[in-house]
Amino acid sequence: MTDETSETSGTGKRSRRSFLAGAGATSVVAVAGCMSGGGDGPSGTIDASGSNTVAPITDWAGENFENEYPDVLVDVAPEGTGAGFQEFCRGNSAVQSASREITDDEVGLCEENDVEYGFLEVGLDGLSVVKNSENDWVDEITLDELRQVWEFESDVETWSDVRSEWPDEDIQLHARDDASGTFDYFTEAINGEMGNIRDDYSATSQTNEIMNAVAGNEHGFGWGGLGYLRDIEDDEPIEAVPVESDEDGEFYLPEQENIEEGLYSPLARPLFAYINLASLEEEPDLIGSFARFYVNNQHEFARDEGFYATTDEAQAENHDKIDEWLEQVGADPDEITVQRE
Repeated sequence: MTDETSETSGTGKRSRRSFLAGAGATSVVAVAGCMSGGGDGPSGTIDASGSNTVAPITDWAGENFENEYPDVLVDVAPEGTGAGFQEFCRGNSAVQSASREITDDEVGLCEENDVEYGFLEVGLDGLSVVKNSENDWVDEITLDELRQVWEFESDVETWSDVRSEWPDEDIQLHARDDASGTFDYFTEAINGEMGNIRDDYSATSQTNEIMNAVAGNEHGFGWGGLGYLRDIEDDEPIEAVPVESDEDGEFYLPEQENIEEGLYSPLARPLFAYINLASLEEEPDLIGSFARFYVNNQHEFARDEGFYATTDEAQAENHDKIDEWLEQVGADPDEITVQRE
């Protein structure tokens, strides 16, 4: 999986290869939605903006939807959660992938442009704190130590600045830039305020660049979406660091059980898809069917892309939201092509 926004086809849609570097082609799901009525089904183009992190899930949902309905194109253009909301809140996209909730400023922008929306919780993610595999001194790290390393105007330059027994060697820091929802989430969860971070690290919009940089340097240290670590950890010298939990004070790796049971906290988070209700009103069968199809298969789509499933309760709540939105825009939920499973 990569998040290189430059890898596009002639339509602007990213190649599946860029999303599935580590997922494996055998993970195709049987995702046919329940059909109602006759006809050829939905057709048209769905513009999807937003998160680099969530884009692989939305893209995989889109590709499977296209396979079911060949007259549909789901055009996923990942530019980061923040940049994506700038597009979404100006009415330029129907779907917005997001690795955090919408901010107050973004709510205001949507209101300025009369963009009404709703959101779906489509998966769970863990942020991985990563080190080079040749690093044999960092066995675990506390939340306070992470804050010391990453906070604004941090005076941590060497490993020994964190723990005296660690080497007196410079830490090479790599992480996401400020256009990213991952950036927003990490800085708030670790440093207490969104955007509170030192300004002398190697910042990038490409999580794969972070992972490759850490894999290429014994003193590399960074963080990013877990799926990108999973893509290269079997072939490259990189691994996750166990992080202190704010639930019980123990140290946990970002593994499925720890994430889905809430132990890998605060570095586990929900992932979202926002839906523009004006787009739903204009094309209820196209947008409504895609939203329903996405939710019908959200557990599989998330797991296929190296993420984790929400609870069944969250999935049921998503379905209820779609019913409410369709009714709100004057459409009958029973008349869209893809029905609730």
